[in-house]
Amino acid sequence: MIRHIVFFRLAAEQTGESGLLLLTEVKSRLEKLPALIPEIQKMEAGINVAKDPKAADLSLISEFLNWDSLQNYQNHPDHLAFIAWNRDKCPKYSVVDYEF
Repeated sequence: MIRHIVFFRLAAEQTGESGLLLLTEVKSRLEKLPALIPEIQKMEAGINVAKDPKAADLSLISEFLNWDSLQNYQNHPDHLAFIAWNRDKCPKYSVVDYEF
């Protein structure tokens, strides 16, 4: 199994209530992907509640059967559409993929 973790940070101009609304929309769109992309075995997205300036704003944890499944997910049109939509909303992100 492969675990795929992404930490997102909002664009600098997105703060306060408008930032929270945007994070809620990003989370909602991520949570729709499992119904659209069969390779996703499990997916969880969460908005950070800590007030640490070093912390990410949102995390995504997803699981795939193998590396090929992860690659198929990454190249799936619905995932690519999410990336295009999110590109200017959360321009900074970090990714970790590992076997477990």
